[in-house]
Amino acid sequence: MLLRATLSLIAGLLPLAAMAQDLESLRNQAEQNPAALARLRQAASAPDAKAAFYLGTLYSPLITRQESTVVKGWPETLHWYRQAARLGCARADFDLGLLYEEGLGVAKNPQRAAVYFSRMADIARIETALPPSSSSAVGRYAGTHKD
Repeated sequence: MLLRATLSLIAGLLPLAAMAQDLESLRNQAEQNPAALARLRQAASAPDAKAAFYLGTLYSPLITRQESTVVKGWPETLHWYRQAARLGCARADFDLGLLYEEGLGVAKNPQRAAVYFSRMADIARIETALPPSSSSAVGRYAGTHKD
């Protein structure tokens, strides 16, 4: 019985992992392929948190690879990172925290950075089922966020 439940849980999670990998692959294709960019933009607008995050990485001036389909810039990066963060993407909260901490594309704001890092810690705690008392291990910005 326990084995069946475990296998069922794993089977339910596999499509999610495959979907995330597919979105990352789509992001990489979107660097050079306008059709892939259009599919990623459509997924991000669906709205899909991970697609919005990956779309934001395409625009990020900090992430330079071989993008020829987009013009790098902070306004688009921030738009998509904020969209992803609103939808619960911990990676977007983390990246936004870094941007506010360093003043990249936004005015330097350690308090706002702390809010994003806190949100990221809250999401990580939920996703990993950590008890609330373990938040101190996540870092100096951990804590409860009320938006």
